[in-house]
Amino acid sequence: MKKRILIAAPLALIAPAAYAQPPHDGGRIFAMIDANGDGKLDKAEITKMAQMRAEKQGDPSLAAPEKIDIFFKHLDANGDGFVDKSEIEAMRGARASAPPPEAAQDDAPAQDAN
Repeated sequence: MKKRILIAAPLALIAPAAYAQPPHDGGRIFAMIDANGDGKLDKAEITKMAQMRAEKQGDPSLAAPEKIDIFFKHLDANGDGFVDKSEIEAMRGARASAPPPEAAQDDAPAQDAN
């Protein structure tokens, strides 16, 4: 669990803005990350974003290749080697509809202490 937090935390500040595409930004942040302008993010573009974030935070481990691999695989739902806006929206939608951790624990069946 801690590893997931470490992966998500550095990108959490960029990811919601980049991937949510709020109406007021018109896709500007996604376009900034999409260096070649093809409408999808490849691993190199995600890596560059992570490296910039790591430099800004002063923590090179945030751009560790293994962390980027895990994050990219998580985003690339269809496994085509690219992350497009629909994959990001699907991930955000799933995350938004998931019950809070406390609710999930409350709904779990009680275990018998015997």
